[in-house]
Amino acid sequence: MDLTLSIFSSKNSPDLKALRTHLEKLRREYSKDLLFSDPLKFPRRYRSFEDREISALISALFAYGRVLSIENFLTKIHSFLGDSPYKGILKERIWNQGGYRFQSENDVRKFLIALSRILKKYSSLENLYSSFKGNSEEKLLKFVQSIRQEVNVNTSGLHHLLSLPSSRSPAKRWRLFLRWVVREDDGLDLGLWKAIEPSELIIPLDTHIAKTAISLGLTKRKIKDLEFAKEVTDKLRCVCYKDPLKYDFALVREGILKNYLKGGN
Repeated sequence: MDLTLSIFSSKNSPDLKALRTHLEKLRREYSKDLLFSDPLKFPRRYRSFEDREISALISALFAYGRVLSIENFLTKIHSFLGDSPYKGILKERIWNQGGYRFQSENDVRKFLIALSRILKKYSSLENLYSSFKGNSEEKLLKFVQSIRQEVNVNTSGLHHLLSLPSSRSPAKRWRLFLRWVVREDDGLDLGLWKAIEPSELIIPLDTHIAKTAISLGLTKRKIKDLEFAKEVTDKLRCVCYKDPLKYDFALVREGILKNYLKGGN
């Protein structure tokens, strides 16, 4: 990524006007035309709230590892669920098409069956999230705990897939899911949920975001934890208070595209 020194002030913190200009340039350059390189393309295949929501959760939680491996597994699981992921989940068909990295075939099977029970009880994942009291972070934790309880997390693979948000963990995949379903439909994100405002979101922290954030002076932290993600998000709120994650897709795109084209990590 080409950065100009004008982004930085003499105190080595980003000048907001220059930062905003730079971020808007990135957003124009890395637009929805590049959706092919992102697992978000799976939920965007569908039109209904129900299909998009459940596809978004599945796609976000398995969005780790080599980019082409993610794509291949998500292609397989969406094919298994059929034309409507929501209806496919409700049918409770027995998954028998192997595991994915840390998750065994049985881990995937248990996860999909648990999603069916949740949807039959709450109709939507948003209804489950909204059933809890507290701020957005407290609700997220209870939301994850509820899914874990329904799955009966008892293997290392399921612990990894449904890891709990904590001060040590930035919970990248849960926050990716939230970005997708909460931000307005801009041709990328889906604009499904009303239970949380875009301004409450925290950036999904991964290696691409971390590298870019440090380069832009958005944080001086070294440890890639929740506080790192919060600091980056706070700086982005200074640029766009109501929608700080509007730049997330663009910020990670250069690194993801390089890996996508070479099939890397």
